[in-house]
Amino acid sequence: MLKISFSWRSVKLMHMKYIILAALFLGYTSCTYQDEESIPENLRDLQNLVIIQHKSSPESSVKFIRDLVIDDRNATATWYTDTSSGFAFAGADWFAGLEVDDTGKIFVGDHHEKVIYVFDSTGKYLKKLGGEGRGPGEFNGIFDIKIQSDQLFAFDSFQFRTTFFSLDSLDLIEVRNVYINRTPDREELRGLPSHPVSLISDDLLIVGYMNEMRNANYGTEWYNLDQERPVSYYIVDREGKIRSEMIDELKDLENITAVVDGNHLFNLDALPFLQQPMISISKEGYIYTANSEDPLIKMHKDNGDYIKAFYIPMEKKSIDRDEIINMFAEDDEVNTNLLLHAELPEKWPALSSIVTDDENRLWVATIPKSEKLIHEWWVLQDTGELIATFKWPGNRSIEKIKNGYVYARETDKATGLQQIVRYRIEFEEL
Repeated sequence: MLKISFSWRSVKLMHMKYIILAALFLGYTSCTYQDEESIPENLRDLQNLVIIQHKSSPESSVKFIRDLVIDDRNATATWYTDTSSGFAFAGADWFAGLEVDDTGKIFVGDHHEKVIYVFDSTGKYLKKLGGEGRGPGEFNGIFDIKIQSDQLFAFDSFQFRTTFFSLDSLDLIEVRNVYINRTPDREELRGLPSHPVSLISDDLLIVGYMNEMRNANYGTEWYNLDQERPVSYYIVDREGKIRSEMIDELKDLENITAVVDGNHLFNLDALPFLQQPMISISKEGYIYTANSEDPLIKMHKDNGDYIKAFYIPMEKKSIDRDEIINMFAEDDEVNTNLLLHAELPEKWPALSSIVTDDENRLWVATIPKSEKLIHEWWVLQDTGELIATFKWPGNRSIEKIKNGYVYARETDKATGLQQIVRYRIEFEEL
């Protein structure tokens, strides 16, 4: 964090108020000349930019006490990623969100199985909600789950509807249609492809509008996997009405491509070593956005208006092709050929994840320059003060932070199987 100090001896009391206000304003809108060299030129005019320096002294240390492992194979047998990477952030294609209610019940969405698994506070498997189908309480695909008041709701991105369950009885309450695929009421967005990104509430979502969809028709004029594709994000209600100005414009997930023996190869899903957009929503409705390749996170009000940005100057980890092949080839010839022949970025992204907790703190996972793949986490107040830092291995991704616990998704490096692990958080003031 930047600090500005003044000598107060010769300052009269009346002038002191103005100087304090000026110091606070400058602390959030600029950086001192010593630090400007570490800030990219394109960010120097960004308003309310808070610089989080590595030399900053955190106010606390943090410990995590392993408290619970959810490993009932009746529920978790499908929680699986590739057997080679052991990297939790790489195996999220089955995962459709995690929520915890005030009694400690844990809800885990499974996109592949189209169900929500329910566990009690001790990790005992209780039941599953949903199942594949088009009937009430069934899903074609679970996009995200969220708790609001005394209800759990899940959004089906294929059927464009939200399904509500009672937290007490776990019974189905109702199903509501969502019409975000209708023509938006903004002329500049009409005709653009759109996709839901995050649930804000039972009535509001964040939706991305793309100037052009990914086009893999190699050799045609429409092919664009080798190009950056900007996505504009807006708040949209379930009737399809735009409820904000543009929140942010982020880059779509990055593709790598290769032509091997006449076959055009490319990645279908996001990969941890490639750029992807990131969005997180706090308990109070603040919206955080980032491009993973940059250590810059923007904070917005619940109506989408920009508030401030946080920047963590850092050296990024270099990409080693052999390391990437060992982690992600999955003993599959197609994947191996893609990773052998594609042009890879020079560096890993700066960010792996951004998560907010129930006290509106921001948890940021960075990928620092290191021989091993680790994540250096930064815990920040929403004002930018540094609370604590810690390092975790790449096989742990934080999915939820509530009531003094972290709920992490962890990958067994030998089997590729995933499990949910709960840790008790202990902050100790330094």
